Amino acid sequence: MSILPSVLRGLFLDLDNTLVDRDAAFARWARQHTSDPAVIAALTDADDGGLRPRPDFAAAAIGVLGLARAPAELAAQFPVELAAHVEPEPGLRDTLALLHRRCRLAVVSNGGAAGQRAKLARLGLDGLIDAVFISAEVGLAKPDPAIFLHALRWAELPAGDAAFVGDNPRGDLAPAAALGMTTIWRERGSWPDDLAPPSFVIRRIPELLEVCA
Repeated sequence: MSILPSVLRGLFLDLDNTLVDRDAAFARWARQHTSDPAVIAALTDADDGGLRPRPDFAAAAIGVLGLARAPAELAAQFPVELAAHVEPEPGLRDTLALLHRRCRLAVVSNGGAAGQRAKLARLGLDGLIDAVFISAEVGLAKPDPAIFLHALRWAELPAGDAAFVGDNPRGDLAPAAALGMTTIWRERGSWPDDLAPPSFVIRRIPELLEVCA
């Protein structure tokens, strides 16, 4: 059975599909533009869970929807448009408020500054997150271990005193585990057979209270 460090001093959290249900927000954004299931499916495929380069997604989305917008305009505006569709998970703020009393909390996220900051604002977590490290701002991106080390240096913690919560086995949890951090998987899909299992598995953020008890 996995156990947390005897004293958990730092809890680092991914944003998209961990603190934020990005897939649900994207679906709401898509439905704002069309009710056709086939078109929504095409948009979802073009987005590739947010992994497709934004200019490429914008060009594809304009073609699928027949929008009279320049791709560069949509590429620039989409992250904030998407953030407007973020809905906080029930119990999120209360959970982080309790955890904040026990350890330092930080968000470590890939993405652009405007969109990721807008999502955090929608969550209403002011005063509960001690630091935010966004790849576009710090010049480092997961799965590069450098962004995890950057957060650990800020917290002045060894990896063994911190845990990482994320949805992406390869991008979030494998590099954190390699550094010696406890890993907490926000279950999305299936875990790859070729990776060692995470320390803990949760399906909802409030379950962190049980893991970190």
